[in-house]
Amino acid sequence: MFFLLRRESSWIPAILLVIMVGCWIELDLYAPSFPQMMHYFATNEQMMQWTLSLNFLGFFLASLLCGPLADSFGRRNVILVGSVIFVLGSLICLAASSIGWMLCGRLIQGVGVSAPVTVCMAVIADIYQGERQVRLLSKMNSAITISMALAPIAGVYLTEAIGWHANFVAIFVIALLGVFLILLFIPETHQVNMRVPFAPKALIMGYWTLLKSRAFMAAVLGLCFSVTPYFVLIGILPLLLMEQLGIPINQYAFYQGSIVGLFSALSLSLPWMLKRFDLNKLVCYSTILSMGALFASFVMSLIFADSPLAITALMWIYVIGIVGPSTIMFSGAMDMFPELRASASSLIQAMRMLSMALGTALAGALYNGTFASISIVLVLFMTLSIPAITMAFRKRGGVSMAPEVVQVVH
Repeated sequence: MFFLLRRESSWIPAILLVIMVGCWIELDLYAPSFPQMMHYFATNEQMMQWTLSLNFLGFFLASLLCGPLADSFGRRNVILVGSVIFVLGSLICLAASSIGWMLCGRLIQGVGVSAPVTVCMAVIADIYQGERQVRLLSKMNSAITISMALAPIAGVYLTEAIGWHANFVAIFVIALLGVFLILLFIPETHQVNMRVPFAPKALIMGYWTLLKSRAFMAAVLGLCFSVTPYFVLIGILPLLLMEQLGIPINQYAFYQGSIVGLFSALSLSLPWMLKRFDLNKLVCYSTILSMGALFASFVMSLIFADSPLAITALMWIYVIGIVGPSTIMFSGAMDMFPELRASASSLIQAMRMLSMALGTALAGALYNGTFASISIVLVLFMTLSIPAITMAFRKRGGVSMAPEVVQVVH
């Protein structure tokens, strides 16, 4: 098949970046429209939370297969199929006339985005090696992180100017653009002679090897449980601040945008911090800081009336603490089984999405219009992360890493 770009083209990373940004911002872009969507569909907060949970669940189910399928049938084929599914899910969301159709579309979107998110980085690894690969991955992670910081702000202005449909129009257009970019510009980078037959038994055995490793699972669970409060918070803030506390949508942009922006800025500065601080102390003090912030938010919610500024300030502290440990857990887990790196990446992404699906579903079930009901979930998952992080560091093999190969986990 004819491609406008060759395998060695320097434009390929930029095109892959556009595709991945479209996948990553699907949550942050539409979250500000939750209150409008709730009234449009005549539904409740719990069902709006399910638009997140089902999306995470779809990602969880599909990501277990994306890495192995890409090793067997080629990177381009898997990314293209996933992107087409993403377009289909986006179209269903855009045309949804009931909350049931919206939930269906969000589930299909989650299934679709799992392929580009999981496999695009493998394309870079196929083409580039060594220092150049590290620099490209770092730049792409930085750009994705910045895009995710800007997405909720863009979502606020789209919702305010046009309505909630505008966010899904933007997502649909970006998803459709991704399909055309793949068809026209992305060649196959995983040559036929390098492919391995798709063997379900070997796939299961690979996952079993990872699952029975205590060091690997400790690092993965530490990552999953520690970042789940962040995504629960991002999903519930629109309903709490705008629907319950009556915050104008433009002020909401500051509160949520500042939390996401702080996460992004700290993620970009993490390699610098790792070169200057002791790894053990950084993770220990950071985890204590995050746990303290979430526990303080729970106590505050029981004593005082909900304050948007106070909630946001404590979430800033939580984010400051959690960026380092979560990223270190991810990088450590990825380095433990080099021969199973594709399966490890798929399993990590799948378990992270499963944890986030459970967290958002639980938050939706408990939510009663107050921050106290949310903070219970935040504290619960952060508490679960502490034994896992402690075990991972005792094993040491789960966290060894070099600062220059840090991969940002959002």
